[in-house]
Amino acid sequence: MLTMQELMRKRNQLKAVMRMMDRNASFDTEEGRVYAQTLVKLVVIEMQIEALEKEKIARM
Repeated sequence: MLTMQELMRKRNQLKAVMRMMDRNASFDTEEGRVYAQTLVKLVVIEMQIEALEKEKIARM
């Protein structure tokens, strides 16, 4: 599993990419599909960050 710092870096990169994309693009277009894929990647990373935080709390 990636470290917290690596996950945070990836999350920030994906958020920066998403800010440049058209969030109203149709899923029938390439940009819409890429936006959806990027969003999914961002959600997965957010879930991994949350799991690491919960694991850290459980160890205390």
